[in-house]
Amino acid sequence: MLTMDSASQPISPRGIDAKLLTGDDPRVTQETVGARIRRLRISRGLSQRDISGPGVSYAYISRIENGQRLPSVRALRFLAGKLGVDADYLETGASIPAAKERELRLADAELELRLGHDIDRAEQVLHELLDEEVPDGLAARIRATLGIILARKGDNVGAIRELEAVVASSAVRPETRPDVYETLSRAYLATHAPVMGIQLLQGCIAEVDLDERRVPAQIRYRSFLATALSSMGALDRAREVLDEATDRADELGGFRQRVALHWERARLLWMEGDGDGALDAISYARALAELADDTLEVARAYLFSAQILNYEGKSDEAAPHLEKAEHILLFGDAAIDRGILRAEQAKREAALGNGDKARGLALEAVELLEGNTLYAPSGWHALAMAYVALGDIDSADPEYRRAVESLFEREQWREAMRISQDWAGALRAAGRDELAFAVLERATSFGRSASGVA
Repeated sequence: MLTMDSASQPISPRGIDAKLLTGDDPRVTQETVGARIRRLRISRGLSQRDISGPGVSYAYISRIENGQRLPSVRALRFLAGKLGVDADYLETGASIPAAKERELRLADAELELRLGHDIDRAEQVLHELLDEEVPDGLAARIRATLGIILARKGDNVGAIRELEAVVASSAVRPETRPDVYETLSRAYLATHAPVMGIQLLQGCIAEVDLDERRVPAQIRYRSFLATALSSMGALDRAREVLDEATDRADELGGFRQRVALHWERARLLWMEGDGDGALDAISYARALAELADDTLEVARAYLFSAQILNYEGKSDEAAPHLEKAEHILLFGDAAIDRGILRAEQAKREAALGNGDKARGLALEAVELLEGNTLYAPSGWHALAMAYVALGDIDSADPEYRRAVESLFEREQWREAMRISQDWAGALRAAGRDELAFAVLERATSFGRSASGVA
């Protein structure tokens, strides 16, 4: 439906400012109640007698229209019925009541988030709604949407602030808003607070397990928890949780739940060093997602396949996976997914010797992944590889260093060891054998500590 301006030219709804979304012509909102009644009556071809009735005589209506009387609440409701408008509109000139107008603005922002059209605009609308401080019960819903937007934009600290307030208010429950709890747990993981993320998810599981009708939620939260545990290196516990979720998924038979579980199983296999098993699992997850027509999950499956292949040094095989992932991801606004995509594309270009192209992609990846401690090392690694392809080992060295140190700090030993080997190889190629040895020695020391070897 199009809205018409004063010149009767159509205006696209997407171009309407947030405040004009439900606003009214000032000429309407500033007129008196009597003038409004008269305008509506005349526009409908009615006389004062036509809209009169018991207790609301035509003489009474005449005095209202002339500004000599203010109508009672009863009279307003009666006249609103006769004129075919809402009583609030008759009294204020606002076509939509203030409470409903706020809810419409919120719904508009929620739709922006879901469709990924303009989340900056959505964020602005949400901040304006919070600033109004109207006690209409929408605060938790506003903060939940804002927190998810902030997380999507990479502001995990801001997301935690908003979503913790929502959870603490008890306005949302694990069974009704899993997106809130998932986003908060991921924000904890991205800000070096994995224990808090795990505790949050364990609490959610305890809650949804109380009702056997909540099997989808039981599966979903276990999948989240497996991700959190594996990011900490607790692979055995992650596998136990994943097995529990798989048992429930088999009972339910849902496509989406199976996609998430096989995807997470692929991650565990990869972290355990089984590259072939991981590729088989992720291929199966992708096939299920395609059947379910869940395009984002399909894109992520392609992307994870490319990550595995790049780590295995199979850049040529990664290419078709990256192309398919890009085709899907560039239509949305999932910054983290696009950042991972750019990092893997940069690594492939660097491996092929295309330094300039690799650097451009890597810089974009670093920008998109900024502030996300879980995935930022991938961007730094990509940038280091790009500099190596350009023959600039001095610029590559600090990028390798911060990627490796961040991974060791998060106890992601496998990824840290592999990047350390790549780093040492680059140093040796540049004739810096002593530095290469030091890098490998430090990586080996960390590896021994991780495995409990003295």
